[in-house]
Amino acid sequence: MILHHIQTSAMTDDALTTCLRYIHPTDSVLLSSDAVNCLLQTHWQQALADVKLFVLQDDVIARGLMDRLMITFANNTTSSFDIIDYSQFVEQSLLHDKVITW
Repeated sequence: MILHHIQTSAMTDDALTTCLRYIHPTDSVLLSSDAVNCLLQTHWQQALADVKLFVLQDDVIARGLMDRLMITFANNTTSSFDIIDYSQFVEQSLLHDKVITW
């Protein structure tokens, strides 16, 4: 069970694309920094629909995306995510066997 930590924008880097090629059904993905922006795009919402997904709260707030993401995902029945803080990030790091930062 791996926690894949994606930090870079899917618009400028292929880290998320590469990660999703190798992800196992028991793995999780954590989006932080510019990676949180991908949740605004339908393509990435669909690509992440079957993945256990975490999003770092401070990065969502820093980019002014909290309201937009809540509206976008309010009626979305195919994909969802958990918004976590730094202490929950540490907790998830300990719950998973390994963390890979992309």
